Amino acid sequence: MDFDLSVFYDNLADVCERCSNVLQVFAFVIILAALLVHVYRGMIGGDLSGIVKHIVVSGILVSIMPFYGPWMLSTQATLGNDLLQALGVDPLSMLINLGSSFAEAPFDTGSAPEIVLGIFDPMVWVEYYVNLVCAWFMAVMSIIMYIGFWLGFQIQIIAIYLGSAAGSLFLAMLVFEQSRDTAVKYHIGMISICFWPLGWGLGMLFAQALADTGPDLVENILSPVAAIALIGTIITASGSSIILILVVLWMLVTLFVAPKVVSKAITTGAQIGMGIMSGGVSMAGAGVQAASGAAMAVGGAALTATGAGAAVGVGMMAGGAGAMGSAASTAAKAGS
Repeated sequence: MDFDLSVFYDNLADVCERCSNVLQVFAFVIILAALLVHVYRGMIGGDLSGIVKHIVVSGILVSIMPFYGPWMLSTQATLGNDLLQALGVDPLSMLINLGSSFAEAPFDTGSAPEIVLGIFDPMVWVEYYVNLVCAWFMAVMSIIMYIGFWLGFQIQIIAIYLGSAAGSLFLAMLVFEQSRDTAVKYHIGMISICFWPLGWGLGMLFAQALADTGPDLVENILSPVAAIALIGTIITASGSSIILILVVLWMLVTLFVAPKVVSKAITTGAQIGMGIMSGGVSMAGAGVQAASGAAMAVGGAALTATGAGAAVGVGMMAGGAGAMGSAASTAAKAGS
């Protein structure tokens, strides 16, 4: 997605610059008021040594104010885009590759005799259409998630522009001890916004790994019950849909939770990995229910096609869904 937003950002930069210029006047007044307070205290106490320090600090702050916005944008480029490139992590490129891999995924059609005989096997058609729908659904979801992450990057830049417009006022607040903590938190919060792409990149790395190794993982976990021919066919047909739902849910967690987790980590020192995982666990219950529903739908279609074992198959699927839901609930309680 290559939209030309230069005109929009030029206008936004102009508006933010004018706002910053107005707030700089108030910032100068605050700094001057702080200087007068220090002079008064020095004259009353007979110690003027703190005035020199305050004049030096005030001069540094006044010098920084005009460059606060450009410095924050440069920080965003360094801590965001440049850092992701150095780590080899690019959420937008990963989404493009993920969607292309699913859209162009080859299907295992087997040998020619198997294909001919498979025409008369309803399970072959069920498995084929499930794989086809999953592949194209993932391709479409990758496009949607690409738009979501692209919008996230734009929101980050807009937030930096708007935050920088008020930056001079919070710089001036550093001269008062009563407002110093608030000013420090504000500037650290601005830096935390610059780290949003790092959270997206780390989350997308896990999504890529889940998409690559998820089918084999599901097959290994369910291999004991997959020995039964009918159940094995159901697992084979529904395994892709389960992984597909989990990958989509994780990308949603990454898109909306990762910026908040990274910002909290920068401002409070919270652990990034556990924060993202706890956000994922909180959605695990919904993910398991959706995945189980998809698996049961495929299983129901397969059982209807074969005309045998319906009650037993559905009972086992319901029991498996209940067990997975209990495990997700336990994991959510442990994560919280």
